Amino acid sequence: MQPSLGKMSAYKMFNWRDRAASSVEQTVVAFLEIGEAIATRWIQTAKGVLLLQMVPDNGASGAIYVFDRQREQWYMLSFEGCEDQFTSEKFDRAFSEYDLFRLVEQPGLLLSEFQPATA
Repeated sequence: MQPSLGKMSAYKMFNWRDRAASSVEQTVVAFLEIGEAIATRWIQTAKGVLLLQMVPDNGASGAIYVFDRQREQWYMLSFEGCEDQFTSEKFDRAFSEYDLFRLVEQPGLLLSEFQPATA
């Protein structure tokens, strides 16, 4: 069965190695400050962080990001049916349908599974 938001892709946002932070909490706060946003969902494991980032006071402005703690790399998840207009409810549905927790547990999957191959 096709998931409700179509095909999922992941895109590298930027390398975070130059932005040293003493904790993952500081890393996430600094990332949110760049977009002047808030995290309405924050799921964290030893290897990764998954965020639903939203503009304050706009419940349909969410975008989903994954931080690979080992590689210090941010990724944006994109869906054919929705990219940056997630509500909390739509995020919860995507989290379940696309098994997003596996990307928090193993963010290295984003390196090969979703990225288009480059020649």
